[in-house]
Amino acid sequence: MEIILPKQVGTKEGELLFEKSEDVESFQEGREIVTLLKKSLDYYGGVGLAAPQIGIQKRVFIVDIKETERYGEKYPQLKEIGFVAYINPIISDLSEEKNKGMEGCLSVIYGSLFGAVERSDSLKIEYFDEQGKKHTEEIRNPFHARVIQHEFDHLEGIIFLQRMNREDFSTLLWEEERDIRKQR
Repeated sequence: MEIILPKQVGTKEGELLFEKSEDVESFQEGREIVTLLKKSLDYYGGVGLAAPQIGIQKRVFIVDIKETERYGEKYPQLKEIGFVAYINPIISDLSEEKNKGMEGCLSVIYGSLFGAVERSDSLKIEYFDEQGKKHTEEIRNPFHARVIQHEFDHLEGIIFLQRMNREDFSTLLWEEERDIRKQR
């Protein structure tokens, strides 16, 4: 399986990032997509990746959240969540309690642009894993909930810049050294 550079906003191939994804038809297909996503995320880094980002218009995303210095400082209650694959996810029960935090995206200037996005602190998610087992989980960790909402948005054809409040665009942060093309 190959490692796929995430498609970029502002390019012809990146246009699919603004389209709604279709359900996965078989768990074999889901497993194959998860394998591609994991290889690409492991190579380029980050905490999540959705199928549209690698050119596949299917409702699949993965998260791989580990306690690191970068995330531990902002979210001291963060425990290692680890790797989870979400196939045909449905989000419900978004909390009214929200927080604003910086987000970046491997599909926006190769992961080097960050902006403040308000997200719900908790949510409920139903999904299938790679074996076809159905799960229902309540996610109460605000960082984990943020990552899930960000990746789920990709399945709906939405990028984090579209979730930002107009007044927060003046605080966009570009960190050239985070460009994933330079990391490998």
